[in-house]
Amino acid sequence: MSTIDELRKTRIEKLDKIKALGIDPYPAKFNREHSCLKAKEMEGKDVSVAGRLRGLRGHGGSMFADLVDDSGKIQLFFSRSDIGEKQFELLKLLDLGDFVGINGNIFKTKAGEITVKVANIVILTKSILPLPEKWHGLTDMEIRLRQRYLDLIMNPQSKEMFVKKSKFWSAVRKYLNGKDFLEVETPVLESIPGGADATPFITHHNALDTDFYLRISLELHLKRLIVGGYEKIFEIGRIFRNEGIDAEHLQDYTLMEFYWAYADYNDLMNLLEDFYKYLVKETTGSLKTIREGKEIDWSKKWPRIDYCTLFKEITKIDPLTVTVEELEKKATGLKIKMEKNIGRGRLLDLIYKKTVRPTLIQPCFLINLPVEISPLAKRDPKNPLLTQRLLPMAGGTELGNGFSELNDPLDQRKRFEQQQKLRDAGDKEAQMIDEDFIIALEYGMPPTAGFGVSERFFAFLMDKPIRETVFFPPMRKL
Repeated sequence: MSTIDELRKTRIEKLDKIKALGIDPYPAKFNREHSCLKAKEMEGKDVSVAGRLRGLRGHGGSMFADLVDDSGKIQLFFSRSDIGEKQFELLKLLDLGDFVGINGNIFKTKAGEITVKVANIVILTKSILPLPEKWHGLTDMEIRLRQRYLDLIMNPQSKEMFVKKSKFWSAVRKYLNGKDFLEVETPVLESIPGGADATPFITHHNALDTDFYLRISLELHLKRLIVGGYEKIFEIGRIFRNEGIDAEHLQDYTLMEFYWAYADYNDLMNLLEDFYKYLVKETTGSLKTIREGKEIDWSKKWPRIDYCTLFKEITKIDPLTVTVEELEKKATGLKIKMEKNIGRGRLLDLIYKKTVRPTLIQPCFLINLPVEISPLAKRDPKNPLLTQRLLPMAGGTELGNGFSELNDPLDQRKRFEQQQKLRDAGDKEAQMIDEDFIIALEYGMPPTAGFGVSERFFAFLMDKPIRETVFFPPMRKL
């Protein structure tokens, strides 16, 4: 079997022969008038199609081929008597993977297959490297992620998945626009990262000679816009978190956050249940999906489950009264890896993720989370140890995050100061004090509900690890 280098050399030799025929193998333009899909509807008519050759078969004075474009595939039929000797010589110099333009007439073969009877062929791009072996497809996940273009060529299901991803984000925009939310844009570079517990990336701005952080959330700038007078806004943008890779996390990904003045987390839940059902239906065509072998039914009424009640039921620990020492002992017993001096909030969250979260399979809202793990959420007026926070849950994972926003600047400062102490003690994910944001709150922010959902929800719907649902995920250097 020939090596890749040998095949490449052979193709370059064919390229030189094409040039020797006086043919440009990389022309700038071809007048394509029909897609493959449209051409199949035009039996008896002349068509002009273009795409990649994905099959060449036959011998003697005639050949068949498959032409593939973004709409699908159509069969081609070449006859020496139809296209002439020079073009037939060109045909012999073509390979699978080359791009060609075709003029011809649509007919149906004896086998009933719609086919283009080729009258003219134009080479548009000569490929130098061969495509992966057709019959086995491209199955090596490492290659599929590093060379996504090959995955898209060889695996139609991958290409279709990304079409669904486009539908997912289009549905997000359509739904929110229909609810009178205004789409906005906020900075990627921030002097102080905020809005989430995460380790940021740092970059340097040469013109300002200042270090900036890549944003870890959209939240704090969007809230500034609520202070400025907007009442219903959303943003879909990239965020960056310098943390570990697993099935649900990447270092850069797309997040949507919206903010809604004069609403609270109860209003959010009423909206979100309808919102999620709409996204699921628009993306998958159904209100039932599969996640790790389990059917998720999105159509039913979503229950609202109290965080502390469920936490206590499963762990036998009261999250509101338990000490740090007791939490550390529990985490050790559960074999949870933990850094030193991470505080009650982080310990609660680690234990919750290990014990409570996996039990929530069908769609629901987990509500009323402790204040230690919700530094930007409004306290529950009935119990100041809790917050008016919600997590849409399904399949044993969080699929969003929302709450009645904290708009008390004095309370916000205290919580930032508590976070800063944790950061100073070594917790790299604890939040920093954002003085400008506190100043904005001091000018006054109306009661507001906020919510965020990332492309992790799309990966959930596809039942795939998130990096498989990103065109070009970060990869370690070879």
